[in-house]
Amino acid sequence: MKLQATAAAAVCLVVLLVALEMVITSEAAGCDIFQLVPCMSASINAKVTPSRQCCSNIANMGKGLPGAKCLCSLLNHPLAKSNGVVPRIALAIPQKCRIAVPKGFVCQGIRVPGS
Repeated sequence: MKLQATAAAAVCLVVLLVALEMVITSEAAGCDIFQLVPCMSASINAKVTPSRQCCSNIANMGKGLPGAKCLCSLLNHPLAKSNGVVPRIALAIPQKCRIAVPKGFVCQGIRVPGS
């Protein structure tokens, strides 16, 4: 089991290193998928508390609607999908980090918790 986890982590690292060579754009200006790397485990498993770095990176995406749109657009990114990010779980991270999101904000058909 531990060997499989190590192998999976190695594969993720290789994918990220290859992707670093590419210019990545998103629907929202200034959104960077690599800012979500510290949030990976918290975006896959709802029982994982987001790290301080994860919360800081999400807060730096912007306050209010711009930040929420940025996070939402990144959930559609191929790297997020290929690394098993679960949108419903990832969208709960701002609330866990005590980051305000616009009231009633919906992303991919999911009402963002705390909105």
